[in-house]
Amino acid sequence: MESVAFMTFSTIEGFGIFALMMTIFKINPLSYFWQAMFVILLMSLQSYLLRSELSLYYLAPITNIMLFIFFVATVVKEPLVGAAVITLIGYSAFSLLQTMIVTIVFDSIIESQSVLIYGYALQTSSAITIALVAWLLYKLGIGFTWSFEKVRFKREDLIVSSTIFVVLIFFTIILYRNEIWSNILFFSTTLSFFLYYAVRKEKKDYDPFDG
Repeated sequence: MESVAFMTFSTIEGFGIFALMMTIFKINPLSYFWQAMFVILLMSLQSYLLRSELSLYYLAPITNIMLFIFFVATVVKEPLVGAAVITLIGYSAFSLLQTMIVTIVFDSIIESQSVLIYGYALQTSSAITIALVAWLLYKLGIGFTWSFEKVRFKREDLIVSSTIFVVLIFFTIILYRNEIWSNILFFSTTLSFFLYYAVRKEKKDYDPFDG
């Protein structure tokens, strides 16, 4: 039951973060709703499995940021540098908003995490607040309109695909050494999803007969 609750609230929070990082750069998050939901569900499951292993809890935020970067690069089709900028600015804005909520609602972050229900309340309130901010940004047309195409690397699709493949091998080795077989499965599924989009995009870019 705890795992279901963790995944549910993490997924809500994850989509809030995704919506914020998209609308900051005037990108409609609903255009990528189903792809994002699939990835965020897997990210939530991976986070739970990583946090359940105390020696690997620190990997959860790192992997989430990395997976969001891959998502923006392969699905939203932003250049790799742009994907990193969008993700990091979105995460920074989320962290700032969540810190403000903690300061106002809870005495400290430690207190909010010491009681399970407080943690879920923090995730839910953060997601609702972030969703409202994202909606207002998009509705009012507030945000950045930077074009990252000028910083796109030559054959970037190959670079992204190779990076995803290397990361997959790296994390598989780490998880294999800790015998977290379920996480290997879900992490592999997530990165395979990104590889599919990266390869499909490259095929569309270089095959004149494809769509």
